[in-house]
Amino acid sequence: MMSAVARAEKRLGAQVPEYLLAEAERLTAQKMAVKRLPEGYAGLLLEDEIVDAFTRAVINRRCS
Repeated sequence: MMSAVARAEKRLGAQVPEYLLAEAERLTAQKMAVKRLPEGYAGLLLEDEIVDAFTRAVINRRCS
């Protein structure tokens, strides 16, 4: 089974930098705690958070 990072990178077609992975992991942990989501949901949420963090970084680069 593919990891959340591998699935996100496959969706993006690019390798995600470590600093964005750290940001996505932090946001995933925060959302899991605040929303009291079941632990089994963490991998799916992490994948989406990685994609979102990457997309935000691309947008911010274009707008700066």
